[in-house]
Amino acid sequence: MSNARWSPVLPLSLALVLSACLAGSGSDAVGADPEVAAAPVRMLPLRDGAVDAVRVAPVDEAVLGASLTGASGPVIAHVVVHPVYWNSTTQFQSNLNAFYQAIPNSTYFDLLAQYGVGRGTGVNGVVDNRTTVSVTDAAIHSELNRMFSAGILPLPNASNYYPVHFPPGVTITAPDGSRSCVQFCAYHSSYVVNGVNVFYGVIPDQGGGCAGGCGANAQRVNNLDAVSSAELVDTVTDPLHTSATEITDLCGGAQVSVVGGDSATYVVAKFFSNAAGRCVPP
Repeated sequence: MSNARWSPVLPLSLALVLSACLAGSGSDAVGADPEVAAAPVRMLPLRDGAVDAVRVAPVDEAVLGASLTGASGPVIAHVVVHPVYWNSTTQFQSNLNAFYQAIPNSTYFDLLAQYGVGRGTGVNGVVDNRTTVSVTDAAIHSELNRMFSAGILPLPNASNYYPVHFPPGVTITAPDGSRSCVQFCAYHSSYVVNGVNVFYGVIPDQGGGCAGGCGANAQRVNNLDAVSSAELVDTVTDPLHTSATEITDLCGGAQVSVVGGDSATYVVAKFFSNAAGRCVPP
């Protein structure tokens, strides 16, 4: 069984507990593939322009007095990112290939050291050939499993993260029935195959219904990078969803420009730092 749970804002594996006035999310049981065990799905919800004052403080400020306390739960100490593109029409592949190699190897990731996460690496993505335009979470599991069996993707381990990016016009339905660019901008989760966790992200194209509701930047590629960074950061700090809240939750979707390990500039999501007592990078 898996539980589909809404993260308060953007979707540690530090089982984080808010000591400020933020409520935890609820959970609903839904079915999963019988051969795998699925973790909760943590979503980055679509915004309609009306920011919920209970969920977030004014855009890039954390709730006054908020802090995150670690409990038991793993992290991905040195992530290796293996992007997957649903087919050749998936947008911004060159940017994403550079992004996933540059951001884990940057000062942005150095800020995660307080949570037990170090720098990581990434590789160029694999371009799949799927033409399905209505995709379920279970179908994503099946396709990843097919690619593992065919040797197209390296087998899952404690470090590998597989963000799956989709082209325009594809609708993804989460286990709870929520739909991409209607209820959510992206999500990350995990499931088990042969006793090994598969850590993956689901990132729709950020145009169409996601435009404006998934980031305030005028450039769609920048909003895509910010959403992708939120899923990446939340995955490495909470891969098994042992927390009620994740480190991007307190920062209300705020974005900031950072320099990646390749010296290029990327737009990323801010996340909460216990060490700094605020959302970072500044």
